[in-house]
Order: sequence, then structure tokens, then C-alpha cells
Amino acid sequence: MNTSFIVFNIIGLIIIVIAAIRIGVKISKATKLEAPEAQNKKSYEDALAKNTTDFKYDSFKDARDGQIYRTIKIGNQVWMAENLRFKAENSYAPGNDESNVDKYGRLYTWTSALNIPAEFTEQSLAKDIHLYNEIKDANYQGIAPEGWHIPTIGEWEQLMSNLPAKSNGSELRSACIWQKPGTDTLGFFALPAGYRFDNGNFCQFGRRARFWCKNEYGKSNAYRLSITEESIDIEGIYRSDAISVRCVKNA
Repeated sequence: MNTSFIVFNIIGLIIIVIAAIRIGVKISKATKLEAPEAQNKKSYEDALAKNTTDFKYDSFKDARDGQIYRTIKIGNQVWMAENLRFKAENSYAPGNDESNVDKYGRLYTWTSALNIPAEFTEQSLAKDIHLYNEIKDANYQGIAPEGWHIPTIGEWEQLMSNLPAKSNGSELRSACIWQKPGTDTLGFFALPAGYRFDNGNFCQFGRRARFWCKNEYGKSNAYRLSITEESIDIEGIYRSDAISVRCVKNA
């Protein structure tokens, strides 16, 4: 038998074995992450009770539907310490399950969050100069309760300025639900409600939190704040995605 042929087969076998080992390691890691002992065992109720003791929460009632929200002062801002639950057109239950709304709030498309016509999903606000100027107002309400508004990029950045340098967002994440518990040192109590694509698929429930900014990003995108178990950032996404809303109190 040709020596080069034998060598070629041996090399091929080695490559296959190495690939199989790597796949096995990945599967093992994934299995460990999904294993019951790897899950966050702190309950929502226990985490909320600790926060209620540790932080001075206030509250208010949304006159539209009677929903009551905790609020927290962080720096010079006052934020809702819960995701908005107001039921509106183009809003959805996280994970496509209405029983999740009480804890996680609802998911909204960008036009739903801003309470503007759906035609602006793929059109710039500049098409309607009156609406464009209205939304530029610092306290533009959108779908927020009276006295509150949809945050701007600047307001999210102001919130983030309270975090340590190189923070991964742990200070905003709740100590419950997340596989890697947050430290929640500011009482913001961010929960991973995930998001919904416009094709109807729900993704990352229990793993990621996304919140709308009112600012446009091109003709079909808008900015959002994203919190994962590893990072926090502000970037643009499709306006047709449905994500969470946190409101900030009017100055």
C-alpha cells in the first residue's frame, strides 16, 4: 500500500478525532450550563424582598390600567424599577406567555413604544416634521404613563455612568432569574424578558434584557440598551423587534 496514502488516512483520522473531542467538550459545557445545579436558585420573591429592604423604593399608579410600579432614584434620575406592562397594539407577552407579564412586563415594537403610526417602522420621522419635532421634546411621553417618558440615549448613558468602569451590567441585573445572578447594587432589578422578532419568534427569554431608546438609527432601526450576563451596550436594532420598555420620570 502506498505510504503517502497511509499517512493521508492517519492525518484524516487524527483530524476527525480532534473535531469529535472538541464537539464533546462543547456539548459537555452546554449540558453543565443547563444542568439543574447550574441554575440560579434565588427566587424572584426572595430577590424582590431583599431589594425592598435594601433600597428606598417609591411607587405610583398608572391611571390608564391601575398598574402599580416600583420606582428608584439612581443619581439624579428616577426610573421605573419594573418593565412597563401597559397592553397596547403591537405589544406581546415575553416568551409568548401572558403569565409572564406580571414579572417581566410586555415587549413593544419601537413605534408602539413611541405611540406613533406603524408606518414609521421603516421610515424616518423626518417624513413628518411636526412629529419629528414633537418627539425631540425632552419629556416626550410615548407609551409611558403620565409624568414619565421613553428614555433617550443620553439618559441611558447617564444611568450607565453610575456603573464602575468596564462594568458588564451586573449592577443593573436582578439577583434572580439570570443564570449568572446580578449584583443589582442600584435597585434597577433588570429581568431577562428576551425579545420578539417580527416573524413571531421569541428569543432569549430568561437570558437577555433589551430596552428601547426613543432615538432613531437610520430609517428602519432605533437604539436600544442591551444587558446580557456578560455585557451591557447601546446599539441599533430593527424597529420591528419587540423589546422591553423602562420609563424615566420627567425632570
